[in-house]
Amino acid sequence: MGRWYHGCFWSVVILNNFRQLLIRTQARLERADLWFGHGYESAHDEAVALVLAAADLPHTTGAEILEQEVPVAACEQLEHFMDRRIHQREPVAYIIGHAALGPLSFITDSRALVPRSPLMATIQSGFYPWWQGEGPESIVDVCCGGGSLGLLAAWALPESQVTLLDIDARALSLARENLALHKLTNVQIKEGDLLEPILGSENTDIILANPPYVDALDMASLPDEYHHEPQLALAAGVDGLDLVHRLMAQATSVLSPNGLLFLEVGNSWEALEAAYPCSAFTWLELESGGHGVCVLSRDEISHAIHTKHNGLEKV
Repeated sequence: MGRWYHGCFWSVVILNNFRQLLIRTQARLERADLWFGHGYESAHDEAVALVLAAADLPHTTGAEILEQEVPVAACEQLEHFMDRRIHQREPVAYIIGHAALGPLSFITDSRALVPRSPLMATIQSGFYPWWQGEGPESIVDVCCGGGSLGLLAAWALPESQVTLLDIDARALSLARENLALHKLTNVQIKEGDLLEPILGSENTDIILANPPYVDALDMASLPDEYHHEPQLALAAGVDGLDLVHRLMAQATSVLSPNGLLFLEVGNSWEALEAAYPCSAFTWLELESGGHGVCVLSRDEISHAIHTKHNGLEKV
């Protein structure tokens, strides 16, 4: 016999092993016309994450469980998860409460964006080949949200001092939880508008910036999943650059002489080039995918701002 769980019939074969449960879960997700854009690329990946979390198994669990019996409690929890994913359109990371970025996992909820920035690749490369010499002494993660980028940098480069900055106190409370989770001692957290808490320091070697950059047109057409995330961390005006201009101006008084700004603007990259027509932006091709990430030196930022304000035309 089978049993009903919140309106869904789970047959004996599904209760008998994880393989069939995963197959059925993937099929349901595929039929639901969902958007896969929050750390999972397919219905299969989401099915694995949801089933493992429902069974309270580590996300590193492998094929060894496929023929194992599924506990009844896991099926009940999974049905609750599936309701949130399919009917409420919540991202999986919010449902299961964690998300991976590179080798680290972070506590994840609606206080901040789901960790997924392609800036991860620049951290894992040690900022090579753009940063030269010894490892950077000072790294700033501005608009840090839950802190994933800055904490990943602090973990990967333990000799560096990392500062997490955000204007949103709720996001910073999540960042503090993630800092405690990873027990890193080379991190400080400050609340403030963009780089204001450290203006004039001129000693930051690397700025990691994933500010709000979604323009008005894209905001109006975002899939439902994105509306579970804090809109403060997404929306950035008509062209997506409301914060970027101020951030670039502030960066010139924060970066060290050889300092670099790694800036993510996503689909707003064309608007950024149009706003600074005299500047040649270096757009990165990242192994982990993603687009709209550039790197700028302090001198390049100063040049971009100067030529823009003086109305110079590109030669």
